[in-house]
Amino acid sequence: MRWLAALGLLALGCGGASAPAPVRADDPVPLPALEHVDPDVVAAIQQARAEVARELKSGKAWGRLADRYFVHDFMAEAAACYARAEALDGESYLWPYRLGWSLIDDRPEEAVAPFERALTKLARYAPAHEALGEVLVRIGRGAEAVPHFEQASALDPQAGLADTSLGLHFVAQGEFQRARKHLERALAREPGRVETHAGLAQAYLALGEAELAREHAEIARTLPQSSRREDPFAAPNLPPAGARARTRFARQLERQGKSDEAVAQYRAALAANPLHYQARIGLAELLAREGEREQALALLREGVGLMPGFAQATQDLQRLETDAGEAPPAPRDD
Repeated sequence: MRWLAALGLLALGCGGASAPAPVRADDPVPLPALEHVDPDVVAAIQQARAEVARELKSGKAWGRLADRYFVHDFMAEAAACYARAEALDGESYLWPYRLGWSLIDDRPEEAVAPFERALTKLARYAPAHEALGEVLVRIGRGAEAVPHFEQASALDPQAGLADTSLGLHFVAQGEFQRARKHLERALAREPGRVETHAGLAQAYLALGEAELAREHAEIARTLPQSSRREDPFAAPNLPPAGARARTRFARQLERQGKSDEAVAQYRAALAANPLHYQARIGLAELLAREGEREQALALLREGVGLMPGFAQATQDLQRLETDAGEAPPAPRDD
């Protein structure tokens, strides 16, 4: 069946994808439980809901509300709103594509059809093929994923993710020579992806190259345990609200060398939720790297006072107090 899947891909048409459910104007606007949510997140959600209430037949309004739910991990509500946005604004590729992403973790079987619908408009967009391939692998349809990964690799010769995905698929199938070929290509294209090194370690070990396997396993252990996906269509670009979103944004700014802006976002995150420890430690470590060690220590001492039973806060404070001037680690992913 693999060659049939490949033929379907070359046709660049996914006409068998099912259409979204119709939208009724009297359907209630989805609302998650917000009792323990940061106040500025609640305000942002209510603002987006008010826009929908004013424009119930606007796909863009529903899509903006879905985006707001998406960035705050209210995925069930995001999925419901993306489905309505797509039904009302059927010419947009964004709504089915983001609908697929909102479903991929909790309801992966339901993510296939929206990704297929998006591909009718995104046939030349490599990350869309990679996304569909990923969800097919998750639901046990890896053979159908292969042509999508191959298409993604061909469309974006600079990126390594599609070949990493191919390599990991072939590792799982026990086809270690094929896995090696794709994983080595991925490494040449895009060094530093933990999944590539971990896959190579498995492939080399199975092929009897123990020294190479150890080398790549050691490299994998030094890397962040998940790597970022470059896919602007999958990620809503909204002004951050709430401690979590502001902390993620601050880390992006740090990686771009925008320290002052990162500090401002970390402080806004702590203003939204003083107990959000990732914002506190992120700001403390950034200040320490910038030479503001007393401010960093004061932040961590305050954190220990606010969270006296939280061992990590105490350990981080002790580490910074005894640090003899070494630079703290770079910003960490959640």
